[in-house]
Amino acid sequence: MQNTDQEIFLNDTLVMAWFDPNEDDFDLLKEDIRQILDEYIELILYKFLNDQEKSEYDKLEDKNLDFFRDRLSNFDNILAELYMNWQKEYLENFND
Repeated sequence: MQNTDQEIFLNDTLVMAWFDPNEDDFDLLKEDIRQILDEYIELILYKFLNDQEKSEYDKLEDKNLDFFRDRLSNFDNILAELYMNWQKEYLENFND
């Protein structure tokens, strides 16, 4: 997902968690959960790499999703599923 897609996703997730964009500081809330989301996605995508690819990724100074996009043939499907799984987990944990 692109940054604008991620912004929409995070906004939707916060609304689903009963935050109010008129009363709550969405920018601050998004900054808090964006880091968690990004780390979650990176960790799961990393598991799809073979040992050589993991070694290449570990050596990168500028780590980003393009590395995974170039190596995983079904990257878009995996990423979409990771976003949905994360959102489901976030909302479940938030409502506990």
